[in-house]
Amino acid sequence: MSLPKKYKNTFLPSEVEFQAEDQPILIIPRYALKDRQLIGTSIPVLKPMKRAEVPLWLGFILKQQDRCNIVTPSWLSINFLKKAYQEEVTYTTRFFRMPWNWLEISKMILDKASDDMTEPPHQIRALIQDLREVRLIKARRGLKELNESYMQLDNLSLMEINELRPMVVGVMDQLRKLQVGTNEDEEVSDEEGPLSYDI
Repeated sequence: MSLPKKYKNTFLPSEVEFQAEDQPILIIPRYALKDRQLIGTSIPVLKPMKRAEVPLWLGFILKQQDRCNIVTPSWLSINFLKKAYQEEVTYTTRFFRMPWNWLEISKMILDKASDDMTEPPHQIRALIQDLREVRLIKARRGLKELNESYMQLDNLSLMEINELRPMVVGVMDQLRKLQVGTNEDEEVSDEEGPLSYDI
């Protein structure tokens, strides 16, 4: 079975989420847990009610087992998201700096640990949707200013880049072909020499 055409030049959203699960997050353990060495990472000693940093995937496993609470990242707050949205609307030629995996992490926390959030999850969700939409509009507008060798889209997250990649790859390929064709035409004109007119 082959992948749908829209996923052939990009990652699946689930693959991007899988990568984001390695990001560290703070938890508040409810039980003690000895430190453990795993392949590629280690789990620190966990003490009840003492904050600890663990990979996101482990935090969600412990949360599911009712062994910890997830500490919401500071950027996943109403004030921060409102500020980010306002900056996006105000400055149309640049993107507000967000964490590399902000879309994936916010979705996972809202889906799996919304009861640990100190602010209303529905408001956070609405702000994230607004922020995502305005950034997508800006990115698409930025694609109209592409040339064959350079594109300025700083501060986009992995998921945003992943969503734009199929379109960008196609546009860049067409621009490259146009540039090659233009260069070949110029070379042919040079070989034929300057045009002369008999008067």
